[in-house]
Amino acid sequence: MSVRTECFLAWRYFKPKRSAVSVITLISVIGVILGVAVLIVVLAVMTGFTDQTKIKLLETGSHAQIRKPTRHYSTNPRGNAGVFFSEEAEDVVNIVKQNGGRALPVLVSPVLLQVKEAFNPKVLAAFDPDMDTAGLDLKSVVKQGEYSLGRGEIAVSQVIASEFGLTVGSKVLLHSPSRLAKLIERNPETGRYQISDKSDYYLPGEYTVSFIFSFDKYDYDRDIMFLSLDDADQLFGLDWGCATHVYVWVDDPFHIDSFLTPLRDRLSKSHPDVMVYSWKQLNGQLLSVLAVEKNMMFFLLVFIVLVAAFSIANTLITTVIQKTKEVGLLKSMGAGSFSIMRVFIMQGFFVGIIGTAGGVFLGWLVVVFRMNILYAMRAITGQEIFPKELYLFSELPAHIVWGDVALISVISILLCTCGALVPAIRAANLDPAKALRYE
Repeated sequence: MSVRTECFLAWRYFKPKRSAVSVITLISVIGVILGVAVLIVVLAVMTGFTDQTKIKLLETGSHAQIRKPTRHYSTNPRGNAGVFFSEEAEDVVNIVKQNGGRALPVLVSPVLLQVKEAFNPKVLAAFDPDMDTAGLDLKSVVKQGEYSLGRGEIAVSQVIASEFGLTVGSKVLLHSPSRLAKLIERNPETGRYQISDKSDYYLPGEYTVSFIFSFDKYDYDRDIMFLSLDDADQLFGLDWGCATHVYVWVDDPFHIDSFLTPLRDRLSKSHPDVMVYSWKQLNGQLLSVLAVEKNMMFFLLVFIVLVAAFSIANTLITTVIQKTKEVGLLKSMGAGSFSIMRVFIMQGFFVGIIGTAGGVFLGWLVVVFRMNILYAMRAITGQEIFPKELYLFSELPAHIVWGDVALISVISILLCTCGALVPAIRAANLDPAKALRYE
């Protein structure tokens, strides 16, 4: 039996006249479509989360950070452990620039934000606005007001502004936790805390909101505020120009290791007490979790297509039983067992091809119109399906990687084809004489 004849019979068996088998075949195809579509949508969303997270991490932070390790805190000769003084920070910045990067001294510290009677802990990032701010581009994310970070001015996010009812021109107070901690001490005799006799009372810093920004990353916007470096040093009682970090930016952050290796070698000679961390190291746990989640999702959802393959096997077993006489007639006319096998394997292959193609198209449609689907579900259920407070993004991210689609398609077609092996072997082993007597 020729290949053309085998294909003709496989296609004829694939779409029989109206019968129970045709309904079961349709259900099998729909199962493959849904399985492939779910795989594509889930992997696209997981990939979108990973990509968007990386983008936001690079937008809201640096490509690398240079710090002093914790163990040097108590040994700093000038009393401010873990802090780069102005001359040190300037020297490190120059070394980074000589190696082809961009750098900016930044002071990062927790603070207590007070607006009237309301208090909330936040994170303060301070830098010198007169310097080249390198990759810290605040001008592009200003939502209200004009970019300005002079003395006595502070920038807050839309989330913080909404939380405290702030607008441009509002007044806020900042408290330094380290200076607050010095106001009390533990009595060695009673074990109770009391006002320290050695501390000096201080007033919190008062600042005016100069502009309101948003990076569209909820967890970052929820906590971060920006201040000038001189104001921050005064607030924390540090020398002018002190910074806790030197932020580094490069042209290609995804291949930053090739830049950091010579930088570490050079810094180890002039500043042996500093540590250099790439953005991948700083966020390694988060990136690893996202990668593992994507792989686990792929592994688990493949079972959906596997279930569809069992449905195909059930359909073809029914087809073999119905076509027993035809199979016997074909074998009596000289058709070989392998030819009969190929007919039913091709039928499973057709189910895989059509189901996979339909699944890819359906998955693509869902990804493209995902926000419309979410809005419709919100209108129907009355609930927020994708709250940004929980998922940290303003919209559901998704990115279809066509390499993933190709892998899904191959696996789906292989599973569907393998699902046809058992009924194909059964058909190939039919005895022609018994098959022709089959009632």
